[in-house]
Amino acid sequence: MMELKDRFIINSLIGTLAGIIVGIFTWMINIGNPEGRSFVLHIVMSGIHGLIPCGAATVYAMESWGLTKSTIVHATITLATIMAIELPMKWFRWNIEFVIMMIIYVVIYTIIWIINYSYWKHTIRKLNEELKYFKKNEE
Repeated sequence: MMELKDRFIINSLIGTLAGIIVGIFTWMINIGNPEGRSFVLHIVMSGIHGLIPCGAATVYAMESWGLTKSTIVHATITLATIMAIELPMKWFRWNIEFVIMMIIYVVIYTIIWIINYSYWKHTIRKLNEELKYFKKNEE
């Protein structure tokens, strides 16, 4: 089984790459940066923006934590990342744009949580059925 440290590194690298790709894509859509920031700063911050939440997703692999604790910790880290990067970079403003972005964040986070919950519920149900089958065959 993959160690937590290895999982964290892999998640972080995937997140960084995804963040950079999204950063390049958004830069191209916006045709540069109207705030006058450099392309390099935009890409570095996009990479960090991907790295932190994806690396933090490792909390879901901590078996001693329940789904609720993992979700609260990950959601807090992700929200802190948004506040620490997106607002200072002026990717969103403190107005209706920010409210809309927060609603989108909550909806997307909820969808991801439901998918994870459903997956693990299905996996546990399947494992329990297999255990019943093996127990039955042992007798």
